[in-house]
Amino acid sequence: MADTVNVQSIDDQYMAKMKKKRIITNSIILSLCLVLAFVIILLACLRIDLRPRFDNNPEYVEIKVDSKNDVISFAKGDERYQEFMDIYNSTLSTSILSSIFTGNVYGYKIEYVGEGASDQNEKFYESYSNGVGYGMSNALSSRLGSNYVHFRFTEDQSIYRSNGTVLGGRYNASKSIFYKDVYFTFSSDENSTEVNYYFGVNDYGPTIVKITVEAQSYSLYDYAKEL
Repeated sequence: MADTVNVQSIDDQYMAKMKKKRIITNSIILSLCLVLAFVIILLACLRIDLRPRFDNNPEYVEIKVDSKNDVISFAKGDERYQEFMDIYNSTLSTSILSSIFTGNVYGYKIEYVGEGASDQNEKFYESYSNGVGYGMSNALSSRLGSNYVHFRFTEDQSIYRSNGTVLGGRYNASKSIFYKDVYFTFSSDENSTEVNYYFGVNDYGPTIVKITVEAQSYSLYDYAKEL
């Protein structure tokens, strides 16, 4: 009888230990799940700026939208200017969680499109003389499509890599390159997630520098079509 009691006592102790172990394990798992849920919510709430690193305060803004024949333009200080810039800044931002999946959190890629003065098919300007560009080339127009924004600056501007360093020339990294005009696309498709920027730089001749970011731009289209 005593042996039976001892065995039962050992079994009870074992079961008690296993129950305690399960409680501790479940508590740890629950704590980890709560921490993970908090991190996910935090990453979903915190936002990251997707805009390429360049001066986002142009002197002039021009907007072309497919539903209108004319180009809409306004200057810094106009009511529409600030209205548009607020929408633009809001559009070109996303949650950190989304940016992790799209890869934007790791920066953006800069691409030289043309071959400088030797490439007649990928010029930025329609004409270029004495360091000044005029009009939009056919090559650039075909890339932009029917919905785009033009930022115009009065002073020379630099392009920055996603790590904050200044972009140099294509064939000579120490060569300073500047731009005064940049165009970027926006989409009439609510599901589109790509915005392309085209900078007109002088790198041994006028050429195009392209930056692509993953962002939804439909809100810009929605705004522009009502102007």
